[in-house]
Amino acid sequence: MPNVHTCIAALALLCLPACVNAQSDGIDASAVAADVTEWENWLFATHPQPEFSMDVGDVRARFDQVRDGLEGPYSRREAWLALAVLNPHFADGHVTLRLPSEEYEAWLADGGADFSLPVRIEGDQLRVADTIAEESRVRAGETITVINDQPVGPLIAAAVSRANGDTPGLRRHVVETRFASYLWALTGGAADWQVTAQNTHGQTRTITLDPQRERAGQDPEPWSLAFQDDAAILTLNTFAPTVEAEFDAFIDASFAEITARGSEILVIDISENGGGAHMLSDHLLAYLTDQRHTPLSAVTARITPENQALIPGSEPGQVISMPFAQWVEPPAEQANRFEGRFAFLVGAGTYSQAIVLAATVQDFDIAPIAGPGTEGRANSTGQVQLHRLANTDLEAAAPIYVFTRASGDSSSAPIIPDLPLSGSRDAQIDALIAHLRTH
Repeated sequence: MPNVHTCIAALALLCLPACVNAQSDGIDASAVAADVTEWENWLFATHPQPEFSMDVGDVRARFDQVRDGLEGPYSRREAWLALAVLNPHFADGHVTLRLPSEEYEAWLADGGADFSLPVRIEGDQLRVADTIAEESRVRAGETITVINDQPVGPLIAAAVSRANGDTPGLRRHVVETRFASYLWALTGGAADWQVTAQNTHGQTRTITLDPQRERAGQDPEPWSLAFQDDAAILTLNTFAPTVEAEFDAFIDASFAEITARGSEILVIDISENGGGAHMLSDHLLAYLTDQRHTPLSAVTARITPENQALIPGSEPGQVISMPFAQWVEPPAEQANRFEGRFAFLVGAGTYSQAIVLAATVQDFDIAPIAGPGTEGRANSTGQVQLHRLANTDLEAAAPIYVFTRASGDSSSAPIIPDLPLSGSRDAQIDALIAHLRTH
């Protein structure tokens, strides 16, 4: 069963779909109800082990409640609001119902205002993120209490109650990273956004956001390399298979530069890496270890026409559970392989293939894992299938694999760090570098 960790699955957590083809207004309640039935049937015919993450009886009952409570007509956005309340109950970032992104993009193109503030969620409070641009009139850490005359607390609750993800922490992170589109979905958007900001002294002021000022300081790079004296910081924010060639070239050049500078310490930051394909993380590990390793020890699979040939005698629709390993043999000799002390930094944004990488590194004692830990499970689902609902054109996602990490631990625990760290990303990196210098 080669390449089962090629995680287009990561896209299910962090992206909204890119196509839309149905009329977005005036969908009758009976048509939406038919889509609920279609979605439910498809989900349970696709997922190989729904009980891995969800209470199946509870989820079935909630499908009934949603279906019975529909009163139309609905726009597509309104239909998503009505149905997406099921998303948290799947308790898996790879199981969701998604709203086509092009409606939001079309709304922006027609003059709608983008909510440009980078934010983080703490309980029922919305704070300005550390990445805010220096020219902004609001500062990092300030609390946004009101948006367009609406208290923020109920908006956060409404968004998180429709987000997908393994845990409440992961669902909050998903809303943080997509806050502008969630705000549009909940409110229908606005010509501009007024926010009331409260500073640490309790002083408040209301401003109309200027997207040229109130924005993130810069778009995050997919990868970057920085240095602090004898330490190198390699930040990897994606393992997307679509950029494999670029990733490999970046990794090759980075380790050549790390070698040339004589760095003795290396931090690999995957705290915002939502996943991708194992080929990219395998290329990275070749520069860090020559140890034979596997990312998994067992798999539960739904048999499809695409994977049927991998299991002789199987039939489409069957569910097969079996021991399974994908052994990787790094080259014995690797130019510029790092010989110093290194560790991986994980966080709430670490998901899918990035979690698989962290679990592999931990299970084979390749390097310590540091940070607050992950919000996603160390054991994950994968190979996400997508399905358009006939009437609303909303898109359902569900996996066909459930993986067990190499250690054989089949619990629902997240990645537990070897070196627990908290605080800002910069503070965590500084603390990790200090630890590596003395251990």
